[in-house]
Amino acid sequence: MLGGVLVLGLITAGVVASVWCVFNGARVRGWAIGVGRTVHLVPPPPPTPGGMPIERIASDLRRIRPQARLLESGMPMVRRRAIVAAYDDALLDACHALGVSTELDRITDALERESERLRTEAELERAGVDLG
Repeated sequence: MLGGVLVLGLITAGVVASVWCVFNGARVRGWAIGVGRTVHLVPPPPPTPGGMPIERIASDLRRIRPQARLLESGMPMVRRRAIVAAYDDALLDACHALGVSTELDRITDALERESERLRTEAELERAGVDLG
């Protein structure tokens, strides 16, 4: 008797789950792709067109890079942070345009961020961007 009730409950749960998946298929697909990208089973999405041309991004990188690397003494801290933030934004734009993976936008620790910045520069140079 208890076995029959258990089987009937499992069948009902299966039907409800199937109907839920039909109506929420896009959400389930998004979750599955997110999990697949997290465990590196699904490749990252292709770069989206419509952004700034890579030539312009590379020009910005070459212009900002010397300022970000050689911060002058006596420069106000706000200006220093703004220059480094602008350089990081340009690096992220280049990574998105070329499909290069980076963790630069997720890291908050200063030392780890500098390390990731150097790694990102090396990856972009491998991808053909001349940083000067």
